[in-house]
Amino acid sequence: MASVRKAGRLSICLVSALALALTCAVAVYAQPLTIPQGTHCAECGMAVDRDSKFSASVIDEKGGKLFFCDIGDMLYHFKKSKAAVQSVNVRDYASGAWIDGKKAWYVLNKKFVTPMYWSVAAFSTEADAKKWGAAAGFDSAFGLIK
Repeated sequence: MASVRKAGRLSICLVSALALALTCAVAVYAQPLTIPQGTHCAECGMAVDRDSKFSASVIDEKGGKLFFCDIGDMLYHFKKSKAAVQSVNVRDYASGAWIDGKKAWYVLNKKFVTPMYWSVAAFSTEADAKKWGAAAGFDSAFGLIK
């Protein structure tokens, strides 16, 4: 009877440890990547302004870190390459805070003067996005890029 209890406790400990490890791994990828000083855009080669509301950081399906000077460049890059994205971080246009790009809402509006003139901004809420135009979720945002 005691060995059954020990086995049960051991199983619970192992499952808990595995769950904690997976949570930590997800949390690492959920954090925005720090854009190193002097980084150049993975699409156009222009220097990435780390403080721009239009910059983006991505971890691709192979774990590669990519940085973009313009949200439009990021969308264009993955639209043409058809590569999968593991995580995306963009800045909320309203606050400037980093947000999960897969949960963000995107708007194409010529009033947004972006580094490469794609005129796309990201928002943390659909309501904020709709103040600027038609809001598109991440998967639909690729359609904003022609």
